[in-house]
Amino acid sequence: MPGHRRRFIAAALAGTVSGLAALMIPSALAAPAAPGLKLNQIQLVGTAESYKLAPAAEMLSLIRMGGKKDAQALDFSQPPIAAQLDAGARALSFDIVYDPEGGLFRNPAGASMADELLDKDYVTAMSQPGFKVIHVPDVDFKSSCLLLKACLAQVAAWSAAHPTHIPIVIVLHCTDSRTPIPGAASPMPFGATAAAALDAEVRAVFAAGQIITPAQVRGAHATLKEAVQTGGWPTLRAARGKVLFVLNDDAQADALYSADPGRPIFVASDEASAAAAFVAIDDPVHDAARITADVRVGLIVITRADADTVEARQDDTRRRDQAFASGAQIVLTDFLLPDKTIGPYHVTIADQRHALCNVLNANCTAWDAAGQRTAVTAR
Repeated sequence: MPGHRRRFIAAALAGTVSGLAALMIPSALAAPAAPGLKLNQIQLVGTAESYKLAPAAEMLSLIRMGGKKDAQALDFSQPPIAAQLDAGARALSFDIVYDPEGGLFRNPAGASMADELLDKDYVTAMSQPGFKVIHVPDVDFKSSCLLLKACLAQVAAWSAAHPTHIPIVIVLHCTDSRTPIPGAASPMPFGATAAAALDAEVRAVFAAGQIITPAQVRGAHATLKEAVQTGGWPTLRAARGKVLFVLNDDAQADALYSADPGRPIFVASDEASAAAAFVAIDDPVHDAARITADVRVGLIVITRADADTVEARQDDTRRRDQAFASGAQIVLTDFLLPDKTIGPYHVTIADQRHALCNVLNANCTAWDAAGQRTAVTAR
């Protein structure tokens, strides 16, 4: 969850306290990938906030008092994880908080402010130790899977039932800053202890042979960056049925993970980092040239087709079009499927393999021969 969104939501609530389009590239069943094509040479669609459920009416009413746009930005839900994967998502994103003892987020301050009655299942899940999955702590806390291990278990179950799937990229963002509203919880810092706990939760769900790791990609190269810039990414054939984890966090997390290449999680790094393999660049319009340059040198770029429901409410596909045109390999959306309360906007892929061959860095002849490569279209 980006800090700017926490701030504007918190500002809306603080004001309340004090004063109280369719994007679609249709999808079908999986088919074999063209031999030789590598992981960085395809484009995937994934969901941002893959776990998210819309806030309760009481909470939305509270947020709306501080600003209609603030409430609109949060008023959407994602389908269950398995349904997203069935619909062609091959990247998932989870905002997590470290809660080693359990109970830290059991009583959200926003729920008390809004007089919202908490669900019993929520209280039970939040009482357990381990990483929790929350969009905005104390405010936007409803999730289809409240425990990270429960979310990952759903992915693992789907993967086991579809063993030849295109590899699934799982993006994690750890929130360790307090939402600035009265009574809000103070998240635990994401340091070495939290990083080790996160590694353990990942490994408890996925066996070593199911995860593509930084060490595997690095191989005998001096750095991970050197490896990916010299063709080190695995082929799709070798990567089928597997998952990759990417921590999209701050420089501290980059340092923690860069220091130990044996960890199961990549980091979304600055291009200059020796650990650079994934780069997160949210704005494909403003940063199109940067994205294209990164893709051409072997990095995998994560970007956004939409954010805060703005494009969906206007049925505006310009940002989505630019995301694909830039060559970014992972395009995240809040609308893999259309939300009937908002409009027809959604983002999927029309190729039955749930991926597009990336014309910026691949020869797509074999891909085209193996199955029709469909251009991105508005509907």
